[in-house]
Amino acid sequence: MRRVETDNNPTENDVASASVSYVFKEEEQIAQLWNSQDRAEHEQRVREIMDRTAALRQSLEQLRAQVDASWERFTTLTLERILSGKLREFLDEIDVELQELDLRLVGADCEIDRLRARIQEWRRVLEEKIAVLEPLTHRISTQNHICMMLSRVEELETFLLGKEDVTPEAEEARYKGQTGASSDLLYVRIRLLTTRIAIIASNRVKHLSDLSAGLATLLTDVERLKVDMAALLNRADCIRDLSRYWLAYLNITQAVKGEE
Repeated sequence: MRRVETDNNPTENDVASASVSYVFKEEEQIAQLWNSQDRAEHEQRVREIMDRTAALRQSLEQLRAQVDASWERFTTLTLERILSGKLREFLDEIDVELQELDLRLVGADCEIDRLRARIQEWRRVLEEKIAVLEPLTHRISTQNHICMMLSRVEELETFLLGKEDVTPEAEEARYKGQTGASSDLLYVRIRLLTTRIAIIASNRVKHLSDLSAGLATLLTDVERLKVDMAALLNRADCIRDLSRYWLAYLNITQAVKGEE
């Protein structure tokens, strides 16, 4: 039996067609990477973050007023209660106030942590999308790419118009069957498509980076709330420590009186 050999090597047109198909897939990938649903979700998240931040700020103002009132009451009435012999009852009242206050402070502090984690998670999602897009932005047409496309356009023009002033390189390529009207057009088309993809990707990266920067600003506001919350927690702890001190004072004075 006679064996028939076939050439399985891909032709230039096959490679070019595959390149065009790949470019279209990349364009579809960009469209899916940040679509209308993603934009709507981002806007909803931002509104939610701003609403929760405003609510937390209002809650902290109320907590600050309560902490300041407890602190002022504690510092101004402690001496009076000592002189009137009612210090223990007063400290018990303060302890009840602190227990209620702690529940609200801890709840608000946890809410701040959850909000901060939510912002950081959404920023991470945006950074992942940017990481996928960034490699495509490097295809933006440089001067070298423009020159290469112009060269192929000149070869195509020469081929179509039948000009005689053909460069030796173009003549050699045509002689070897490496160029022609269809291949030149396909080459230029691929270059233009990849350049368009790069521009779209670059614009999308800038847009997502701006959104991430906006989230960073919101995160800064939340961090300020965290600092304010830490000050309130420290003030409450200070009242609690002083209350323990006065309880120890009462125990010592009662022990001394018992010995007498």
